[in-house]
Amino acid sequence: MARIDRRQFVAGGLAGAAVAASAGRASAQSKTKLTIISHRVHQQTATEGPGGDVTKAWTDQNNATLEWVTLDLNAIHDRIFREAGLGSSDVAIDFVLNTRAVPEIMGLFEPIEPFMAKAPIEEFDDISQGMVKAFSSKGQRYGVPFRHAVNALHYNDTFLKERGFDRPPQVIDELLDYARKLTYTRPDGLKVHGWGFQADNYSDVVKLARAYGGDFITDDYKCVADSQGMVKALTLLKTMYAEGLIPKNITAMKQNDLITAMQTGQIAMTYFPFGRTVLFNDPKSSKFPGAFKLALPIVSKDMLAKGEVIASAEFWSMMIPKNSKNKELAWSLIRELSTKENTIREAVNGNGPVRGSAYADPRLIQMVPYAALEAKAIKAARVPMPAFNKAAEAKDVFIEEMQAAMLGLQEPEVSAKNMQKRIQPMLPA
Repeated sequence: MARIDRRQFVAGGLAGAAVAASAGRASAQSKTKLTIISHRVHQQTATEGPGGDVTKAWTDQNNATLEWVTLDLNAIHDRIFREAGLGSSDVAIDFVLNTRAVPEIMGLFEPIEPFMAKAPIEEFDDISQGMVKAFSSKGQRYGVPFRHAVNALHYNDTFLKERGFDRPPQVIDELLDYARKLTYTRPDGLKVHGWGFQADNYSDVVKLARAYGGDFITDDYKCVADSQGMVKALTLLKTMYAEGLIPKNITAMKQNDLITAMQTGQIAMTYFPFGRTVLFNDPKSSKFPGAFKLALPIVSKDMLAKGEVIASAEFWSMMIPKNSKNKELAWSLIRELSTKENTIREAVNGNGPVRGSAYADPRLIQMVPYAALEAKAIKAARVPMPAFNKAAEAKDVFIEEMQAAMLGLQEPEVSAKNMQKRIQPMLPA
């Protein structure tokens, strides 16, 4: 055997290392990148939290990387529809909200039937078929539900106890009294506001209107924004804002700002999807970990006596753009995100599971203490507004008129009438 001296050995080792590094770079370079447009919460519940990263095994197996483009609500859909209108796009999966699932946009996306025929999603019938139907047109299905957001009342139980409450508000007539008592300065100097809501959205106000017996738009596309229930809801907001029970900068606060305000104790109560309690109680980001509790949304006294529940639900579905360059791999990821096992893991991370079986899973019941409460809310949940072509415009009008009433720029009755007058012509005939 030929003798190898130390210099030859080192040189050979360096050459081998260089070859290995080159192979590593080639392997990294050969990874397929899938771009996903979504809200930040979709990325979080798929990749972060006690349930772990449900995409990791898939990306390792498929030698792929995921690029999550996360935007605020309106910006998401503006970007999605702009990208979908191009000749081709690197975007593989779009997360689309149900209010945008109008027939006019379906042609921009691939129907799921051909993919289902080749590689079906596990027990697809277990996924809410009502949600699937909402993303259907002319006998074709276009979306795979991923997340529903059924809202609950989130409250800081530490604050309630400090102010003498042994339970959260249950009926709408209690809300103002609770908000007044929960607006105070704690001994440590922290200023607490009794109530907060997403002032750039409409669903929280619709829930208040429904608690007063009103509504916004019915399922058969009748605008009823000028109902007394809506007037009372707008009047309530005006009173709370005037008395400082709501943060003065509420109209500038985005969803993430409201989450931070809850975590830091600036707001005592608000509506948010059930899964947000994970963030509110996260010891890494919350000043009050373990203090946040959940309750069903506030109802009228009569509804409470009858055991009726008010719950609004919106949901997101995954869609594949027709101009996407990597549709088969996109479908593979959608299947992975939709398995029964990963649905549970995503729920543990704070997602609203779209599978009915999830709420009976022992792991979810053990790890998600609000599972039974959320199941009750889902049973009664309604969308705050049905989907139609000008839904985004109607939402903008609602927010404009609602904020005008809340800020005292015009009387609640005027805002309600303006909503009615401006929105009714937008609705399908």
